Formats: sequence, structure tokens, C-alpha cells
Amino acid sequence: MNDLTQAALSLATPMVMDLDRHERTSEQFRVIAERVAEMLSAAGNIPVDVVVKRLEADFDVWVPQAVVVSDPGDHVPWLDERKQQIDFPYWKRYAAWLGRKSWKPSTVEALGETTDQILGLLEDPQRCGSWKTYGMVYGQVQSGKTASYTGVICKAVDAGYRVVVVLTSQLESLRHQTQARLDLEFLGLNSKFAREADNSDSSVVIGVGTLGMTSPGLCLPVTTQASDFTAAQFQGSPVNVHEVCVLVVAKKNARILENLKDWLNNFATNGVDGKKLVRNAPLLLIDDEADYASVDTKRPRRGRTQSDPEHDPTAINKAIRGILELFEQRVYLAYTATPFANIFIPEKTEHPELGQDLFPRSFLVALEPPSNYCGPEVVFGLEDPLAADIREPLPMIRPVDDYESWLPDGHRKGDRPAGRLPRSLVHALDAFVLATAVRKVRARDYDVAGGHNTMLVHVTRFTDVQGEVARQIEEHLQDAATAWGDYGRAGTELRERLAGVWEQDFQPTYVDLSGRADVSALVGPPVSWGNVEQFIGQILEEVAGNVRRINGTAADVLDYQSKIPVTIVAVGGDKLSRGLTLEGLTVSYYLRTSRAYDTLLQMGRWFGYRPGYLDVTRLYTTSELVGYYVHITRANRELMDLATAVARAKQTPRHVGLRVLDGPGNLQVTAAAKMRASQTMMVSFSGTRAETLVMRTDRTAQKRNHEKLLRLVEQIAPYPEVPANRVNEAGRGFFRSGVPAEVVMEFLEGFAVSPRVLTANPENVIPYIRSQVSQGELGNWTVAVTGGSSGNKLEIEGRKLPLVKRRTITHARVLDRECEVGVLVSPSHETLDLSAGIVDRAFEITAEAFRSSGRRQAPKRPSGDSLRQLRNPDNGLLLIYPIDPDASEIAGADPEIPIVGYAVVFPRSDRARPVQYRVNETFLNNIRKAVDDEETDES
Repeated sequence: MNDLTQAALSLATPMVMDLDRHERTSEQFRVIAERVAEMLSAAGNIPVDVVVKRLEADFDVWVPQAVVVSDPGDHVPWLDERKQQIDFPYWKRYAAWLGRKSWKPSTVEALGETTDQILGLLEDPQRCGSWKTYGMVYGQVQSGKTASYTGVICKAVDAGYRVVVVLTSQLESLRHQTQARLDLEFLGLNSKFAREADNSDSSVVIGVGTLGMTSPGLCLPVTTQASDFTAAQFQGSPVNVHEVCVLVVAKKNARILENLKDWLNNFATNGVDGKKLVRNAPLLLIDDEADYASVDTKRPRRGRTQSDPEHDPTAINKAIRGILELFEQRVYLAYTATPFANIFIPEKTEHPELGQDLFPRSFLVALEPPSNYCGPEVVFGLEDPLAADIREPLPMIRPVDDYESWLPDGHRKGDRPAGRLPRSLVHALDAFVLATAVRKVRARDYDVAGGHNTMLVHVTRFTDVQGEVARQIEEHLQDAATAWGDYGRAGTELRERLAGVWEQDFQPTYVDLSGRADVSALVGPPVSWGNVEQFIGQILEEVAGNVRRINGTAADVLDYQSKIPVTIVAVGGDKLSRGLTLEGLTVSYYLRTSRAYDTLLQMGRWFGYRPGYLDVTRLYTTSELVGYYVHITRANRELMDLATAVARAKQTPRHVGLRVLDGPGNLQVTAAAKMRASQTMMVSFSGTRAETLVMRTDRTAQKRNHEKLLRLVEQIAPYPEVPANRVNEAGRGFFRSGVPAEVVMEFLEGFAVSPRVLTANPENVIPYIRSQVSQGELGNWTVAVTGGSSGNKLEIEGRKLPLVKRRTITHARVLDRECEVGVLVSPSHETLDLSAGIVDRAFEITAEAFRSSGRRQAPKRPSGDSLRQLRNPDNGLLLIYPIDPDASEIAGADPEIPIVGYAVVFPRSDRARPVQYRVNETFLNNIRKAVDDEETDES
């Protein structure tokens, strides 16, 4: 890019950033580019098209606005008034650093906005007297929470907070990683040497420190990359919190936290009430991975509750609360991707010495990830509520079913893997070598950012077993490195095997992803086998010596500080599942089972950002685990949607409470000890859509459901057809209106569903319909047997209806005889029986929601929620999907008859038959207020 074009971009970028997000369109980019070209015309011709394309690339990432649920309480708004008086040197330096790290301007801008929102929810550090804030920030796994709290720290220190404490996992290696990142991106000092040399020494100044500041930095590290707040640190910390801002990065270890409290106590003074407090030094305590170790899981004494003033909490919970109670002015700010345990903390808790428990009573901020984030909903192809088409799962999941003889699920400490590596792990290692080679080719030939390359192997929690697994992998890779240079039998077999993986896996996956509008921007340029082959020998040599055992000590920290990209296979357990960043992660081999939402989501290190290499990302795991992830993702989405609804209604965490969709079978929201303050409860079907996203494929169930479908068609055939104008929009099918509720219930009665189907289970749906009918609702139904695009057809009333194609997310184990799809309902089907006027009104509601959330693009269609708001309470909708088992690659099913799935669409209603949820005390108490005593007893 020449200097003139760069100058044009420098002028155009702030002009774009001055626009509202929804105004940032290609047309506006061209207007700005032409204006800049005119301004610089004396210097030469500006290539307007080039500037427009660059602006589109820089602003193509859309970041949704954060959802804020808050309780004003005694909060005093302050930021709007003080903002112009604060220079924000730490923040400006950090924002500039992110720009140098290739963050898009729109992403840095969005981070600035959300960190402003969070800072404004904290108290003004200049506010006199005693105050306290308890908040929580909730975002997706690997979506940028560390960047968020780093930004909050920068702005809080700029505003006047004096003591910053960041609590990390209980593992030293993760504490080290957090300290190193804050050294690099907040302090600008290497804490290893900060006390041993002058701060201007080049060996001390790192990261943001190399960019300079508009005013001198006043925050010093108390802990270092080499040392937590140990007893020695306690004795040797000369800094005074009343003279300088301090940063402490500490593990969640009771002794460490007691050391910290004892040191902070040196700065406390007695007040008029005799209580010893640290005054005039506002505390910001950030609890990273706040659901881990911080939550009080101690069983109350018999007949008591955790709200009891005499309850003795767990040691770490007690230590955190003790530090908070030591300060006159303090903020507790929790960060987590899995808030399930935190929202079940009792809201009303007041210990005589430890004060309130850690429930986020002041505010909850839900961060929706940017559009270039590859999270669970994208990976598994779960419904995008406002997409024009069905979202398909990414073709990156590879099923693993051959490990039991090598390392059974029930193995114990001291066991050893039996025999050679399973074929699936060999395939995963091959895929990692090829993925690394692709990235190296793209970095060399196409100027696509390269970087570190990592593979995750997580198959056991036992460190001794991890060591044996790592040894086997090392031996395998060393043999492969030797064989690559051998042109005899071993070398030939290796070349043929890798070429086979390339042709059968990598090439078709590239074609698939590069052709998808939703993710094609994350796919790099095409690469030839000849170019890939050039790097394989080098990669095998490097990775054979870089198999790392990662299990919790500082010695095994993955060092990504080198400017030369490293290639690593990380073998571990708990440490790999909580907080650790694996840079350039391409291939994950994950077998370890867990049945808790939070543990499973935290293990999903493969979620995140894969710019230019999404096509070489792979997840090798079991169908059972994928099924768990799908359910958890839906529960997470429901929690986010609930937070949005609560915020829209201007209600608070304290007054409304939260609920989380409970799990099927043995799958649970979080550890039982973290849910003692919660209960299971039943909540409404009103305004929802219940669908069979998991379908049975055993031939008995398949036959029964097919027969029920044919019987239903006979029964509804005499009823009126749905008006043609609506049919044309919804596609081909067999549609009838005015069908009595009894016919719908007869179809559902005895329908063979998977035990993993929750809300759409006939045992839940039928009583709800019956209850609504008795109250004058849901008496008339539209029933639609939908058509698809398969070459196979279903004969209905003399017509041949093409069967539906749905790509399966998982095929469960053979004994389960089930398949699961990410999306069942086609986007337009909920409009099937609605008038044009209602659809238009629903679209207006959706568009307004878009505008208020800050989305720049317009919605493609009305949301299902807006349609259900406007649907007549008397009119239900039953959608039937006859799925082609052959075209959808559903293993084990009879290919001659369809797999039948259904969705039941319920209008908004004040009456409800419930679905079981896990709820916190506040939610439960509010429901109790809204119902009479008899209903309360049933709850």
C-alpha cells in the first residue's frame, strides 16, 4: 500500500468511526473515500476503490452491544460528568497496542464502549464515604474476556482506583499467564525485573510500555511473573497503596489470600466506629473464572441455610469476602464464561464479619461476541434466529469411537494406555501437521498472518496417565519424522497416509467453508499439496521435540513470547480446561467426560478466533460429548436471551433472578454443591417453540412415527388449505388450517421421542395444550407437513412431497440410536399461517430491536419471538419435518421411510404449563409472590 493510500485511510477511518454503527455501509464508505480523495487531490490520485475495500475489511466485524441488567441501589452516576476531565492514558496506550496487534478499528471501538459501560456501573473512585459494588461480566469461552477486564483495569486506574487485585485459577501456571499478559498490556513493565532495575531500563519496558504515555504511569506490580503473594512477598513489598496504585495478581489459594489481606491490613486505620478499614484507596477486585473456587460450596449445618449469619463459608470464599470487607470503598467484579454457579449464590447473605456473599446484586453485563467469533452456536450450526437460511454446522468435527481399548472412560490413576495410539489420534496428529503446514504456506505466499501452532490432547485428568500419553505421542512423532526422510516402505506409507488425509479431508472441507457466506471471511487462500509437502519434514522435526505435559506447575507454562512461531502438542487435563490460552489452536483431541455445564464449556478451548485458518481447525471427540455441548449451548443462549428480556424490562438481578435450562439425564448445570441455594422449578411454554432436535433412528420408533404422520395426514386432509400467498412464501408442503387441538394431541400421543428431548416431549406439550384449551386458547391449529429438496419423496394424498434434508450434528453411539440436528425449523415457516400485516408488524419489532442493539445491518426477516408475540392465542402451529435419512446421512435408519421430527409453535399467553428449570432463590421467591398458596405448594 503506497503512502498516499495510507494517508487517505488515516483520514477516512476516524470519519467512519464518527458514524453510528448502523450507518456504516459500503455506500457510506464510498462517500467518505471520495471526500478524502478530494481533500488530498493536490498530492495525487487516490484509488477510491482500494480505500473502500480496505474500509470494508476494517469494519466488517460487527460487535453487538452489551446487555446490561443493573440495580441502581445507592449507585451514583458519575462517568458522563467526569469523562471529559480524565485523560485515560492507560486506556489510550492499550487501545493503540490492540491496533498494532491487528485488531479491527470497529472491535477496538466496541471494546471502548463496553468498558465505558462497565466503568460507569462501578462507583466513582472520588466518591467519599463507604460504598460497595458487586457485579458480573458474562461472555463466551475464548471470546475476549481478558481483553475486557484489561480495558476496565486501564480505565479504572485512569479514573483513580488505587488497588487492583486480579484473582486467577488455583494453578500457578495460569496465574503466571495472567500476570504476563497484564505486564505486557497494562503495566508495560516486566514484573520479573521491575524491582531490580530502573523503570526506564529497556529490559523492563515491554508491550504497551514501548508506546509511551501522555502522563507517567503510577501503577506498580506487587506480584511478579515469578512469584505470587507468598510470605516473602508479604514481608518485602515496600509500596504504599496511599502513595501509588498497585497491581496484585494472585491465585485462589487460601494462604495466599490471607497473606494479601495481612499486607493490606498494614494500610488500614480505625474509624469512629472502631472498625479498621483501608480508607481513601478504592479497591477493584477482579475475579477471573469467578465460578471456580470462589463460590461457597460448604454444606450448611443441619436445619440451616447458606444465608444463616452463623454459616462458615469455604476458605477461598471467606478469604475473598474478607479482603473486600477490609476496604471502605470496594468493587467486586466477577468475570466468567459460565455464570451458572454465580447466579445460584444466595442473594440475601450478611455475615457479621465477612459481609455479603458474592451474588452480582449490582449489575450483570452479558457480552455478545463479535461476528468473527467461532463459538458453540457457529461450530454446531445451532439456529441463528434472524438468518435468512438454515445455519449448517461447521465441517470440523471428527467422531472418535475407537479409544476404549486404549484408554477406557473408567481408567484410574496409575493405569497405562494399552497398546498403540488409536487410529483417530493418529489421524488427529496428521491433521495437525497438515494444518500447521497450510498456515506456514499462507504466511509465506499470501502474507496471511502466521503465528504459533498448537494441538490440544485432553484425554485424562490424571497427571501420571498424561505423562504416558505424551510419551506415546512423542514416540509416534519421532518415528514419523524419521520416516519422512526415508524413501523405503515406512516413508512411502507415511506420505500416502498424509496425502490421503489431504485429499479426503482438507480439500473438501476447504471447498465447503470457502463457499459459505457466513464464515468464508475466516478461510485463507487455497493451498496446493505440493506447497504443503515442502513444510512437512520441518514440522515433524519441530513438533516431535515439543510435546508438552501441561498439568499445573509454573515449569510447564506454554511460552508464546517468542517471535518465531512455535509448534506444540499440549497434553494435559484440568489446566487445559480452565483459563489457559492456547495460541494458534488448530486441532483438539478431547475425550474426557464431564457432566457439568460449566466444566464442559470451559474445556472448549477450540472456540474462539481463527482468522485465515478456520478451514484447518478440527475437533476430534465423541458423539456423546458433542450432544452435551449442543444442549449446554442452547441453555447458554436462553440465559443470554433472558438477560436481554430483563434488561429491556428495566428490571434487576436482585428483583428478577435468573433461570437456567436444566440438563437431560445425568447432565447438570454445575456441581451440586454450587446449587444448594437453587431448586428445580417449572416455567412457561408461552411464546416459545418446542422442537425435536434429537430424533430416534431405531427402526421401531422410525416406523411408529411414520405411521403417525400418515394417520395425521388422513385426519387433516378435509380441513381448509392455508391461503396460497402464505404457502408460496413458506415453500412446498401439505398445509391445513382450522385443525382441532384433539387431532394435534392425538398425533403427539405416543410419538417416539428421544429421552433427550425436553420441552418438545409429548408428556410436557399435551398437558399444556389441554390446559390452554380448557381456558379458551389453542383451540385451532395450523398443521404443516413441510417439503424439502431431497430427491426422495413421501406420497401424501396422491402427491409426492420431496423429503427434507437436515445435516446431523451428531450420531450418538449405536446403542443410543439417535441423531441430532442443529436446526429443524426453516426460517420462514413460522409465518406460514400469519397475515401479511402481522408479518410486517413483527418485522418492524425486529428491526427496532436491531437498531436498539446497535447492529449495523438490517434484519432479513422477523424474529420468531416477535411473530409469537403477535400470534393469536387461539392459534397454534404444528410443523412436521419428514427427513430423508439417506440424504441427511443418518446412520442406522431405514432408508426407505423418513425420520419424522416436529416443532410446536405456541403464541404468547399468560397461562403456562411448565418445563423443569434450575432456578435461584430470587426467581423462586418472585414466582411465589405471583401465585396463590396452592400453586406455590405445587412449585
